[in-house]
Amino acid sequence: MFLPIAAGQILASAETLSLKDEFDDDGYLRGVCAQQYPPGSVRQRLGRVLDHPRTPKLLAGVTLAASVGLALCRGNRRVQITAAAVIGTCNRLSEIRTPYGRDGADQMTAVITQYRMLTALVPDSRTSDDLFLRAINFQAGLSYAVSGISKAFGSSWLQGDALPEILQTEAYGRGPAAQLLRKHPRLCRALTVGTVAWEVAFPLVYLLPRREAGLALHAVKLFHAGVAATMELPRFVWGFLGSHGAVDYVLDTRGRRHTFEKTVLGIAGGAAAASALIARERRKVAEQRRLGPKGASRSHSEHGVVEYAVLGPPDGPNRSRPVVVLECGLGQSLESWEWVAEGLARDHTVVRYHRSGYGLTKARGSDADILAAVLDEAGVEGDLFVVTHSIGSLSAASYVGDPRFAGRVRGVVVVDGTDPDLLDADRSDRRRFGKFVQSQAHTLFAAVTGIYEWAPNAVERQAGYTPDTQYSHVHFVFSPRNVVNSVREYTRMPTEGALDALRSAGPVLVVSSGENAEQQAAFSKKLKADFEVVDGSAHRSIVGYRVHAERVEDAVRRFIHAR
Repeated sequence: MFLPIAAGQILASAETLSLKDEFDDDGYLRGVCAQQYPPGSVRQRLGRVLDHPRTPKLLAGVTLAASVGLALCRGNRRVQITAAAVIGTCNRLSEIRTPYGRDGADQMTAVITQYRMLTALVPDSRTSDDLFLRAINFQAGLSYAVSGISKAFGSSWLQGDALPEILQTEAYGRGPAAQLLRKHPRLCRALTVGTVAWEVAFPLVYLLPRREAGLALHAVKLFHAGVAATMELPRFVWGFLGSHGAVDYVLDTRGRRHTFEKTVLGIAGGAAAASALIARERRKVAEQRRLGPKGASRSHSEHGVVEYAVLGPPDGPNRSRPVVVLECGLGQSLESWEWVAEGLARDHTVVRYHRSGYGLTKARGSDADILAAVLDEAGVEGDLFVVTHSIGSLSAASYVGDPRFAGRVRGVVVVDGTDPDLLDADRSDRRRFGKFVQSQAHTLFAAVTGIYEWAPNAVERQAGYTPDTQYSHVHFVFSPRNVVNSVREYTRMPTEGALDALRSAGPVLVVSSGENAEQQAAFSKKLKADFEVVDGSAHRSIVGYRVHAERVEDAVRRFIHAR
């Protein structure tokens, strides 16, 4: 299995040695390692050595020598381990120097060389080699399956557009094979969808009889060779072919009672089950808090139960001041408004609630029905100012003209709001809609497995509430029920007449996050609204970070007082 690795590394080294100015300080493959360390530090000085224009060629020369030795003495175990260690180390240093420009074959080569180094630590050579081959086999099967599943969630692959788009690029569409495929779009689309199908189905090779499994593995080899020929990537094929030797080994040794694969699957399955159970229990704790005396209130109307929260001035409601209604974003909890609500509640009554299907809200009426029930239950009277986040702007548009609120809504503040025209375009475009579904599928997977508990996620990165609030908000967003409900709301939220409804509700202010300033500026023009930007904020952090939320609160307060 090391002959393909040696061949790939010889080609890669020869390519690096043939380059001239690309590694210079102004070249596109210049080193970027040193700039991430403090000036004058030891790491920065070492990084400067690594970033030197001659370093890549030195590493390529060492790699070339090790690869030639590996090809000539691949039956020698000691040479194999030594060469793998040298190749793996040189490749890792090259990756640190310029951490881009690598593909899946490079990653598989790195896995093979690193696994060979690690398993060499096992004293018994037979056990060491068995562990090495089984580890590579497991990595190969996992890589194919995960790649296929990831593509399955991407609309451009399932709809057959990915390969045609790749072949339209300057980098990968110049070869004769690419030009031929472009002339046959149906074949191109079939190959795109077929790639997803065989990658997802790759683990089935272990269930096939040995002869059929071998034929299937040869078909995969032809696929890689075809990709390399079509995109003119001579190095692409070798890393994957190197892993196939391990797959052959496992196919030949099927039936053993105790295998590496069973152990790994058992550990992974146990860890996943434990993670899912822990996340489930923590979501239950978060829900119990919501049901407790310090949780949100619940109204019981003819439409069902609605979860809501009301904050007001410490000395009681001020009837002379308008009530502020806060509309949550897509899939967001009422706690997402915590900083803004806390600030505004110093002199205003502030109402937050969960729309249909979110949190403890079981009501199935319209947003107007649900808000009317909340205001009635809370005994809220007088003028209203509606402040919305994200898709909450469209929720507000659905009820600001409702007779039950006629004459009460005095103005609307849209915080990073959803433009109905853009939402219509996204929902009608199969690729954009596919990306949304893909992101929600990833969120749902993280919610069900509990991965969000152990891995960094955008919700926690863009929110900094007090510990109890943060706990409740994060588990709300990653509740499978709320994730599914957000897809339902996204697809069903009405947009017709939304712009007219918001404009007719009274004066409008658009407050934009820094990352969406251009899009929100265009939205504000459609609404004929005033416009402000909270610099440095993102879509969630504009209300999730206190420093940004205080600027939103200040904008809302000025907007209300001006009226």
